[in-house]
Amino acid sequence: MRIIWFTILLLWTIEANQQPYKKEIDIEKVSKPTLVQVALDNEIYNNTEPNYADIRLHSSQGVEGYFIKPFQLKKSLNQQRLTAKSYDRENATLTYVFKEPFDVEKIKLNIEDRNFESRVDVYIDNALVVKNSKIFDYSNETGNRNFSISIPKTKAKELKIVYSLDKTTSFYKKYQNLRERSQYLSIKSATFLNFNKRRAIFDKTTVPLERELSKDKKSSYIFKTDATPFSKIEIIPIEQNFKRDGVIYSSDDALKWRYLKSFSISSSTISDEVQKVIHLNQRSRYIKLEINNYDDKPLSINKIELWTTPNYLYFIANPNEDYSLYFGQKNLKKPLYGLESLVNNNTDYIKGKFFKLKKLKVDSIEKNISLIEKYKELFFIAIIILALAIMSYIAFGLLKEKEK
Repeated sequence: MRIIWFTILLLWTIEANQQPYKKEIDIEKVSKPTLVQVALDNEIYNNTEPNYADIRLHSSQGVEGYFIKPFQLKKSLNQQRLTAKSYDRENATLTYVFKEPFDVEKIKLNIEDRNFESRVDVYIDNALVVKNSKIFDYSNETGNRNFSISIPKTKAKELKIVYSLDKTTSFYKKYQNLRERSQYLSIKSATFLNFNKRRAIFDKTTVPLERELSKDKKSSYIFKTDATPFSKIEIIPIEQNFKRDGVIYSSDDALKWRYLKSFSISSSTISDEVQKVIHLNQRSRYIKLEINNYDDKPLSINKIELWTTPNYLYFIANPNEDYSLYFGQKNLKKPLYGLESLVNNNTDYIKGKFFKLKKLKVDSIEKNISLIEKYKELFFIAIIILALAIMSYIAFGLLKEKEK
């Protein structure tokens, strides 16, 4: 058995060491399987394939499952619970006052009554924002209820709710003898909510100009982006007053170019017109800006800035395990793991971080193991046969010993 495990470990080491780069992962000790999030960095971006097909995660147990996902904008919930400052039952009107102006886009009412239907109007600072929103409780019928009112997001200092108990509906006719049927609603409190998106986070990378070529009233600016992914490009000309249009291309070798999109940039010291950012989700080795000069002089563009939405590696860490990321090998097929389907935005995780990049001596390793690598499948089968033969010999010996 030791021989078999030694063989498996050797073959795994061969597989891992074919990758030219390695980054160890620093995580806190865990007492149970725990989801880990680690932010990718430029050392990984610059040395991996555009679709991350070459990335492999390893522990002492072998290859581990993982997935890579960009930063997700999440909505943060803000809420205030208030009791009405006044309740005019005769006119079925409740008035709520906020200490500070508050953005409202949803109202949840705390209502004690059951078996009712009502139409609701909402006024914010005396302006009607919602008309005939329906709230109800069908406890004696289907058991369904709805005490919530959605409104266009509006900043409110004072908010009024005006309701009308519609006694002409089929529901009331059916249950007209119910004692619970009130002349007005018992609304104990109201919770006011808004859902604000968290601001996008960007990592910024400055990329110097690789080369420039101007010809036929056009200028081409080539930048080596080293496969850093980005969602925005900020162009930084020296000139302060200009307006140009152009086209942006991408390439993996600076020879064959792929059209991405057209764009327009401008800047002015005599007006508020400034547009230097191109919105574009892209990851490639090179970027080319082809700008039309018309009769103007070429722009002096010595650098651009890439705005990158952070990308994260996720995996499950087990107790007493160390993890490393291997990458950089060409022409590998991207692995497919089921882990991502088990994780949602509410799943708890701990954060890890990468240590510095280690460059592995792939060539010398491959020379030493070339024969084993070439015949590793036969070698593996031979070891298993040998192990089975040894186990059979031991078993046969024990059997003969027992017969004596």
